[in-house]
Amino acid sequence: MVKLDKMLMIGSAGANVGKTELACAVLRRFSGEDRDIVAIKVTTIKEKDGQCPRGGQGCGVCSSLEGVYSIAEETDATSGKDTGRLLAAGASRVFWLRVLKTHMKEGLAALLDIVAPDVTSICESNSLRHEVEPGLFFVTERKGAKVWKPSALEVKEYADRIVVSDGSSFDLDVGQIGLDDGKWFLNLYTAAECEDF
Repeated sequence: MVKLDKMLMIGSAGANVGKTELACAVLRRFSGEDRDIVAIKVTTIKEKDGQCPRGGQGCGVCSSLEGVYSIAEETDATSGKDTGRLLAAGASRVFWLRVLKTHMKEGLAALLDIVAPDVTSICESNSLRHEVEPGLFFVTERKGAKVWKPSALEVKEYADRIVVSDGSSFDLDVGQIGLDDGKWFLNLYTAAECEDF
């Protein structure tokens, strides 16, 4: 297990539950403070030649993987992809790691060769939580959801906070997320409430 205190990891209970929107909200909050925050999106692939996990013909993300992992840097903030959204929200750099589930350690090692372990980062992933102990780990879930995907259930117990979303807003005030010397932490109170003390 690699300990990365400067990483905020965000997992999700399912698709389209606000994981990227939460990452973007955090980036927007901190990007104006002269901080470099690297964003990382991890796509875990069970089988390159297997059936698409989302059903249908699929998008080609899994089947187009050459080798056991691939790392790409997003440079277009207007791409419309999640990685573009992260860049537009204020990330200094954005990387997309596609990796076979059975080779997560190799993919992580290659990623850390590019993004040093002491870099402040926000990472979207469930499966990487098996290899990394981040400074903070949130799991987003849709309000009223009754079913969690298996990769989320496997790491749910490690979550510092389950964040409930309606797709665009959350039951967590991003003002409660703090960053000190590049390390993430969660306040019990919002910034406004702290001013009252």
